[in-house]
Amino acid sequence: MAILNDRDDDQAPTSPDRRRFLAAGLALAGTPSLARGAAADPPTRHPEVRMEIQRNGSQPSRKGPADWFSGTVRIDPLFQGGEPARASAASVTFEPGARTAWHTHPLGQTLVVTAGCGRVQQEGGPVEEVRSGDVVWFPPGVRHWHGASPTTAMIHIAIQEQLDGKVVDWLEHVSDEQYGA
Repeated sequence: MAILNDRDDDQAPTSPDRRRFLAAGLALAGTPSLARGAAADPPTRHPEVRMEIQRNGSQPSRKGPADWFSGTVRIDPLFQGGEPARASAASVTFEPGARTAWHTHPLGQTLVVTAGCGRVQQEGGPVEEVRSGDVVWFPPGVRHWHGASPTTAMIHIAIQEQLDGKVVDWLEHVSDEQYGA
């Protein structure tokens, strides 16, 4: 509820909260570093650490191994984080009907579907359709698979982290019945 001031009716009423907010804003406006748009503390500099750029095409594509995939699959590595980072990622292209074997990840996996239409399934759950723009997360240790639809290719970026040097445990192949072809 607004509290009316002892002022003319043409001035807007103000509440105690609004007055405190305006007073705080005026106090900050007088702070030199904030007035210049700078942070209160300068950023920490690490001249011995340099950014890295992985140039497109600098890492060779490889065929998805038959032990891990059914159908035609291409893996394009994107990055492999060095210590202390644990994350890695690859762009994976599945031709129609291609799919992973059942597998788990010790710290889970995120998929970002970038093109096409595919299928994903967590063990015990329904087969779900995914499309470009969808993001899927599988929790740590959960058996799952993913791949293209029977008639349309799919590309996704797969992101996972390693635990004790391991990013994935590959299991048995997904049957045609499980895939729902």
